Amino acid sequence: MLKKSFALRDGKAKIYVVTTGAKERVERVKSYFDGIDFSFIFSDDFGFLETQEKKYESVSHKFRQKSLMAGEIGAFKTHSYAWEVVAKSGRPAVIIEDNVEFLKPPCMLLDKKIVDLIERCGVISFTDFSFKMNHESPFLISSVLMRKPLPIVCYGITPERAMSLLKAMEKNPYVLPVDKWLSIPKLCGCCCFLSPVSFAKRAGDVSSIANKRKGKKTYNPFNFFCRILNKIRYRY
Repeated sequence: MLKKSFALRDGKAKIYVVTTGAKERVERVKSYFDGIDFSFIFSDDFGFLETQEKKYESVSHKFRQKSLMAGEIGAFKTHSYAWEVVAKSGRPAVIIEDNVEFLKPPCMLLDKKIVDLIERCGVISFTDFSFKMNHESPFLISSVLMRKPLPIVCYGITPERAMSLLKAMEKNPYVLPVDKWLSIPKLCGCCCFLSPVSFAKRAGDVSSIANKRKGKKTYNPFNFFCRILNKIRYRY
C-alpha cells in the first residue's frame, strides 16, 4: 500500500496518457504533445486481463447483471496505475486516454488556472459532456439526475485524491466500469467534478480502451439480492 507522503508542490502539473500501446494510437498522441512533457501509462497484456475477467466475475455480478469484461478491467487497471504514479509524485496531474481528440491546445492544461482548478476540486473532468449543468463553475457528476458515468477521456487529479481512489479500490475493485465507479462518491471514496471548460472529447474514429463486448449474465437470485442492497448502499 502507498504511504501518504507527498513531495512539495512545484506549481506544475504532469500529463499522463493511458494507452493500449497500439502503434497508431501512440503516434497520434505524440503528435498532439509535440514539445510538451508527458508520460505513457501502458495497459496489461490482454491474456492476463482475461484471467482477471474470470477472477472478478462473481464480484461484479453483485453490482450489475453483466460481469466486467477483460477490456473494462484493463481500462480500470490502467487508470489505477496512473493514480499510483500521481500519488507517489506529489504533483497534480492530467490523465488522458489514448482515444482523445482535443478541442483546445493541450498545452493549456498546464496553465496555472487549470492546475489551481484541479487542486481545488481534487478530481475534475475536462472532457466534453452533453449533460453539462453549469457553464460557469465546476459541478458534481453525482448531481446529474440521469446518473451518467464520469467522462474520463481527459481529467485532472491531485495526489490526495489519487490515494483516496486507491484506498477505495481495496474494498471494491473492478465492480463497475471505471467511469461509472468514479461517478459514485460512496463507492470511489471521493467527489468527482466536471469542468465548465471542455478541453477534449473521445475521438470518433478511435474506440475506447474498454471492449464493447457484453459480459456474462447472471440469473442467480442471491446476486440479484446483492445488487439491490448495493444499489441502496452506494446510491447508483
